[in-house]
Amino acid sequence: MNPMFLSRSAAWLLLAVVVFGSAGLATAQTKTRYSTAELIAENSSLPADGGVITLGLYLEPDAGWHTYWANPGDAGKGLSIDWKLPEGFEARKFVFPIPTLLPLGELNTYGYEAPILVLIELSVPAGLPIEERFELGGRARWVVCDDEICVPDRARVSVALSVGEGGRNANTAHRFDAARSKIPKKVEWPAQFSVDGNKVGFQIAPADVREGFDGAYLFVVSPDLVAYDQQTVRVTDKGLFFEMDAAGTVDGSDGVGAVLTYRDAAGETQAVELELTKTTTPLGAASNATGSTTATTLSFATAALFAFLGGVILNLMPCVFPILSMKALSLVTMGGDGRRLVRQSGLIYTLGILVAFSVVAAVMLVLRSAGEAVGWGFQMQNPSIVVGLGLLMVAIGMNLLGAFEFGTSVVNVGQGLVNGGERRAAFFTGLLAVVVATPCMAPFMASALGYALTQPAAISFTVFLSLGFGLAFPYLALSLAPSLNRFMPKPGAWMATFKQVLAFPMFVTALWLFWIVGQQLGATSMFIGLLAAIALAFTLWAYGNGRRSGRKTAWYGSAAIGLLAGVFAVLQVEASRVVERQNGDSSAGTLGGLQLENFEPTLVTQYVADGQPTFVYFTADWCISCKANERVALATDEVADAFAARGITVVEGDWTREDSAITEWLAYYDRVGVPLYLYYPTGSSLESAAILPQILTPRIVIDAIDAADKKVLTGVP
Repeated sequence: MNPMFLSRSAAWLLLAVVVFGSAGLATAQTKTRYSTAELIAENSSLPADGGVITLGLYLEPDAGWHTYWANPGDAGKGLSIDWKLPEGFEARKFVFPIPTLLPLGELNTYGYEAPILVLIELSVPAGLPIEERFELGGRARWVVCDDEICVPDRARVSVALSVGEGGRNANTAHRFDAARSKIPKKVEWPAQFSVDGNKVGFQIAPADVREGFDGAYLFVVSPDLVAYDQQTVRVTDKGLFFEMDAAGTVDGSDGVGAVLTYRDAAGETQAVELELTKTTTPLGAASNATGSTTATTLSFATAALFAFLGGVILNLMPCVFPILSMKALSLVTMGGDGRRLVRQSGLIYTLGILVAFSVVAAVMLVLRSAGEAVGWGFQMQNPSIVVGLGLLMVAIGMNLLGAFEFGTSVVNVGQGLVNGGERRAAFFTGLLAVVVATPCMAPFMASALGYALTQPAAISFTVFLSLGFGLAFPYLALSLAPSLNRFMPKPGAWMATFKQVLAFPMFVTALWLFWIVGQQLGATSMFIGLLAAIALAFTLWAYGNGRRSGRKTAWYGSAAIGLLAGVFAVLQVEASRVVERQNGDSSAGTLGGLQLENFEPTLVTQYVADGQPTFVYFTADWCISCKANERVALATDEVADAFAARGITVVEGDWTREDSAITEWLAYYDRVGVPLYLYYPTGSSLESAAILPQILTPRIVIDAIDAADKKVLTGVP
């Protein structure tokens, strides 16, 4: 036989095997520059009666390259196909295998370094002609990256199928079986998420938390919900709690898909697919902590007593003492005006304080019942209010210096407040005392107010009024008890000088308030606030000169110009923000020899769960006692050495600006304001934290930590 004939016959035979052996699977791999693509079908033919078949897009990146999941994370781009399908055919969504975390420097991406088969369900219309052949495909687009560059890739992919019974293709069945084994299992576990400011919380309740969820990681499908820099997770007997930074533009949808990966109790990697529904309830760590044993054990009588004592001590705080001094000065001034006026002054001053505390209590209770996270001093988190208080302090100081007079009372800020003389002045001084007292937290106050905000309204108001009565008590006692007059100095020329001296604590308080604005909004905003203060001082000075001068028009005109300049500056404070604290930073800086970390609920819970001894303190730039404790105790070498010797991690919670996570954490420990100092020894829990006093010294801090360590170690209180 002719050898040439045998050679040609073999070639034709080989071609026949390739063509007819793959009947119903006319497909081919496409090699691009950096990857390989192929579209295959699980079915050997299209069902004549219509239905659903499954296609698979095979992607294999070259060595050292990777492709991406449905949500690529910080970089990359997901897969897409511009389908070209016969009429009546419709492609459904992609079904991806379990993604993997692919860090690239500071970026986190989600994808695959190994070959994948992405499944696509395809709807097939009924009534197709038997044995007619249809081409299914389109132009696929994806991105491949290595450690240096990313390249957009594309390929025309297709598969041709004839109409028939629609059964499985034995040649591809194993590939689809392998692909399905790598797809996350769908579960119906209760799952929710919430967006709270710049944080997104996730709560998942597995069927059995005892399965073990070591190394849990949540892949969120939506690209517009979370940032990918980090996620923190806490596992409790009630489920899993994740917290992530929110994306720049948060997805407003009511539901989102996610894939949860973890290692089970046997150490095997598992993955499940979830649907999470949106809730308006914040899913923070503190609000979800289990089995709290920190609920206050105070009785109503004890809480009222603590509130009274806290109010008395509040008079000694730097933010309140100048007001008390002014009232004491007015008491000396009234010495010759009769006991009746003196008693009335004390009673009306007390009434002003009680009215102010009633308003504060009502506002706090209403806001908290509406779901707002507010606490003691919450108004100081609003820069506009802080600026207003600073300007008020400047006005009072200018009045004390005699730059202007609206009347004889040192606290009147308008002509309408002086018609009632000392009685009206006493009432508004009481209001002012409460306004300047709210940034401060005295001993005994924290537990009393924490108790108050967990009780019915009548009890809450009673505790707040006890606090107000304590604040008013020193001046009230002086005004009602004639026997105490012997401790008061005699009237004389010294009073005019002392009145002027009191102006300077007011100016210092104003400077402190504008510094708080700088901490909240930046140095430029602080500078503009100080310009507003200077404009106000000029206005009041010009007004005072106008009152005393015969050339009133010129002086009042100058005062009007200063007032307009001051108003313009105030309006620019918020708009001039140039620096804002970045709560997402992992480091909060240093305090003396202590290295600080920024407070994140899930960060602290993870430290506690890992047995890492942790000291957490909550502070605010407007909290004077907080700053005093930091300087006197926490910033000392003695405390830094003690913490270093014990390996204690220090976490700072800065409440200068509103932070609902901190507010919730304070509430968990029955506190409504700062400072709060917590220590979690090794082997402790969130519920068993050691709570330190509100006034600290280095010895108090070290002794409290030693006692907490001993308690956990021995089990003996």
